[in-house]
Amino acid sequence: MSSDVYSLKNTTLIGIIVGSIILGLVIGGFSGYSLAPSGGEDFDLPEMDAFRMGFIPAKPENVNSITTNAGAFSDFLSEELGIPVEVYPVGNGYEELILAFQNGQVDAAFLDGTPSHFVVESGHAEVVLAELRSANNAPFYNAAAWVRADSPINSISTMLNGSFISAHTSETGTAGMVMPLGTLIESGDIVLQDGDDTVSVLERYFIDSLIGGSYGGALLNVLNGNADVAFVRDTTPMDLYPERADEVRLLHVFGKVPSHPVVVSTELAEGWKFKFVNAMLKLNDQENVQILTDLYGAPGLVGANNLHLKDVSAAIANLPWLEQTFLEKKK
Repeated sequence: MSSDVYSLKNTTLIGIIVGSIILGLVIGGFSGYSLAPSGGEDFDLPEMDAFRMGFIPAKPENVNSITTNAGAFSDFLSEELGIPVEVYPVGNGYEELILAFQNGQVDAAFLDGTPSHFVVESGHAEVVLAELRSANNAPFYNAAAWVRADSPINSISTMLNGSFISAHTSETGTAGMVMPLGTLIESGDIVLQDGDDTVSVLERYFIDSLIGGSYGGALLNVLNGNADVAFVRDTTPMDLYPERADEVRLLHVFGKVPSHPVVVSTELAEGWKFKFVNAMLKLNDQENVQILTDLYGAPGLVGANNLHLKDVSAAIANLPWLEQTFLEKKK
């Protein structure tokens, strides 16, 4: 077989992918894996000058460290793929990466759940892998609302009566904004009006809304008395402030938030897609896993498909302004 043909008869590839599917089914409830080899056929590898890899945006002060870790990852991936790997510049917003997929400027990327929905929904990318989370060893976590232990807020209706201050991770955060608003709109607890956006909805249902910039920042607003309810993940107090976890209580769980998906461009040739997945799954090996962990803290990857985004996609469907909110940051 020539060196420019990648065979799906390769038993190592099949074993790794099938093993990943089984692991995903056991721990993540996946319904399948879109890249499972169908018949042992061979795929050509069209010539590529470089494989272009994107990474989750970071705060300005963290861009350099993410870029450094992305470099180590890219060295590994380049060796596995046999071609150079270019790091798409790490920015501090998702809008650049969304547009990069739309314009064919990136071949694959780590993304958050919400921007992944947009590039998948537009037909420019598909989910092929998902990170495991160290907290629960699963490819998802739950979005949740936390209040102070002595808070008078005991129900969603009370929370939304216009008398309280909310705290969020960001204006577009999946657990901190998208899942709570989307599911509350779906349940009828929040009723949209013509011309609504995130700001107008929050103004109608809360006295004020604070942006914490992170899970810890959002919850800290509640712990320190600056806000009444924090929209974060279900394990945030125990993960970040275990010594103060008894100061807050769980009010409500909104649904599953997908762990970071790995998406590939729908323009990527099938042979390169399979070779990329095979290479990525080798990051689960003991000698390689630190490269993955150094990026975003994940202890492993499992096979996934677009169903990984099911819950967040359902929430986004109730927020018709959200994609424009992402892209307007580019202006």
